[in-house]
Parts: sequence; structure tokens; C-alpha cells
Amino acid sequence: MARQRVGLFGGSFNPPHLAHLIVAEQVREQAGLDRVLWVPCHTPPHKDEQELAPPHHRLAMVRLAVEGNPFFEISDIEIRRGGRSYTIDTIRALQAQHPDWELMLILGEDSLRTFHTWRAPEEIVARVPLIVYRRPGAPDHPVDPRFLARTTFVEAPLLEISATEIRRRCREGRSIRYLVPEPVRQYIIQNQLYRVTVR
Repeated sequence: MARQRVGLFGGSFNPPHLAHLIVAEQVREQAGLDRVLWVPCHTPPHKDEQELAPPHHRLAMVRLAVEGNPFFEISDIEIRRGGRSYTIDTIRALQAQHPDWELMLILGEDSLRTFHTWRAPEEIVARVPLIVYRRPGAPDHPVDPRFLARTTFVEAPLLEISATEIRRRCREGRSIRYLVPEPVRQYIIQNQLYRVTVR
């Protein structure tokens, strides 16, 4: 039996928005993945998140966001583990639990430029190849040759949607409709996340 090609898509998802969904679907299609595994982190190691919603809320929002796509699945492995979330720990655990998976790591081009600062980057690329999504018109940046040989680039549409902007709009009482899936918008309002005042 052929091994399943699974793309690991991690992040804080604070909150998950439409650009996340579009990128994940584009990467899945272009890279020929059998599924995309969304992995919300517990605490991001590279960000000082002043407005980080509690892990259980972010996990719930990701569940709502991906609902209905049979190629998207969710893992709470990092949230259950607690503490700062390091990708290498997640990869080791998933490979031990699922030897039938051909695991790949999905990254944005901005994350690839700082990949050398991650914990155990050499071990990550030894274990899994990288799938890096580029945005149209983004400038080319040199990539560490240690990682380039294990990197496949795919194209993703240019979408000016960011979680930072969504949280700011929530604080200011402005609409976030059509920036996040409607069930996520309702969840943010109902749970008063990001000091939301918007309707």
C-alpha cells in the first residue's frame, strides 16, 4: 500500500482566516497531498503574542474553519503537549505514531527565510521535505543551501489578510465578515475574543 502524503500545516491560527484556507488548499493540490493536517500550536516560540487566544479557543476555531473539506484534518498534539510548541517535537511524534505517512512540512516563504533559527532545522529537513508557498510578486530571497535541496516551491495567491489585522478590527469594532469563515466570526463574537465589539 502506498504511503499517504500528508502536509503538516502548523501555526497559532489566532484566528484562522480565509487566506489560511486558500493557501492550504492550493498547496494540497499543487503538491499532490492526500491530506493537510492542521496543527494549532500551544505557545508559539517565535512570537510574543499579547493577544493570543487560549489554545482551546484556537483549536475550536480551526475545527470550524476546516469543516466540510474532506482533505483537511486537525491534530491537537501540540496543545495536548503544552508549553512552547517546537515543530521538531511534533514531527518526531507524528512519524512514530504514523509510519504509513509520508510527512511534509508546509511553510510560508517568510518562515523559510528564518528557518535556520528554528529548533533543530537540520533534523527537520532530514526527516521531512519542505513545501514552501510563494506569493505572486514577492521578492526572491536567498535560501540557505542546506535547506534548498529539500524544498519544493508552490504558488499561492496574493491575499492581504492577516490575523493581526483581524484582531485589530475586532478591537476597533469593525467588521471581520468575509475575512474569516462565518462560523469562526460567530465564535469570536460569542466568546468575546480579541475584545470584540463587532457584530
